[in-house]
Amino acid sequence: MTIVTVAMTTAAATAAGPLTSGAGFPGDLVLTTVHDGPFEAGGTGTFSIDVTASPGSTGITRPTRVTYYFPSGLTPVRAWGTGWRCRIAAGIVDCDTRDLAAPGFQLPRITVGVAVSPTASGTLTASGRAVHAAHAARDAADAIDPGAETGPGAVGTAMETGPAPATVASTVQIVPAAPRTG
Repeated sequence: MTIVTVAMTTAAATAAGPLTSGAGFPGDLVLTTVHDGPFEAGGTGTFSIDVTASPGSTGITRPTRVTYYFPSGLTPVRAWGTGWRCRIAAGIVDCDTRDLAAPGFQLPRITVGVAVSPTASGTLTASGRAVHAAHAARDAADAIDPGAETGPGAVGTAMETGPAPATVASTVQIVPAAPRTG
């Protein structure tokens, strides 16, 4: 069992592509993954993803989105969690919830079942991001027009005080398939 946790501030996170772990920064959200690896080539595995409101934060007071990227060799086949609405497309799992959490408390766990390619080997890294829904809207707007102004009351304005995003990366060792007997 491997547990990896990294929290980052908004300025340290990016909206483009998979994220990898690095130096941790204090943030409002903490994203943690646990997997049941090592995984066997040609087999299956499970990742568990937790989102927690940092004790010193204002808590999770708005909808949250978790996006988790799986590398070639690991194919997500099912994603679920109480209160989460999850979608899988092209190796990416997106899960949204409207659940809330007080400072120091965790949202319900997301579980992702993966199929491991028979040709997978070595170490593979999956990575993810948890973001306050208002930040996701602002990040999308900034990607279109980074200098754009938002109107009063618009989602993602400078007045917003929601949790900062968190990122995490989790590596899993792939072992050869056990010889078949019989």
